Amino acid sequence: MITVRTRCRAGLFVGLATLLLTGMAGAASAQEATPVIGDSAMSFTLVERANFVTILDLGDPGTSPGDLTVWGPNPLYDEANETDIGALTQGSCMALNTEGDNLCQETVLFADGGTIEIQGIQRGSGESSLTTIVGGSGMYRGATGTVLVDPSDDFTLWTKTFEVYLPGNA
Repeated sequence: MITVRTRCRAGLFVGLATLLLTGMAGAASAQEATPVIGDSAMSFTLVERANFVTILDLGDPGTSPGDLTVWGPNPLYDEANETDIGALTQGSCMALNTEGDNLCQETVLFADGGTIEIQGIQRGSGESSLTTIVGGSGMYRGATGTVLVDPSDDFTLWTKTFEVYLPGNA
């Protein structure tokens, strides 16, 4: 006898099978998965000086899943790393594995009060990471795009190249 429970299970199985066969067949990069409006991006590069960083070792001793890194507010400088532009960055990262890969959330607060919100995976190996702009406020309201994050060898400087798409930039 077919019951409601059996039909629900069958529907769930078919739905999951379809998702696995179609939607998850390939992986997308942050750039490919970021919705954009139009072809016009606002690009700029800022350098973070990591003055205030706290690492909380919450799991096994040493780098382990669940450890937290909290930073900021740290000043942001122009691309040449010479002039403080009056913007600040702050955020947190949670370690995902013993290699130090992190899931990060970051807020950039500009001098005029506008913000850009960023999230994504940053590699613990020190290689560059491409994170996603998930929104903003003020002149960055509705922002999408990506941020290429490139740490220095000693992790004291973080060069961030923004590619920002705004709703009115089409």
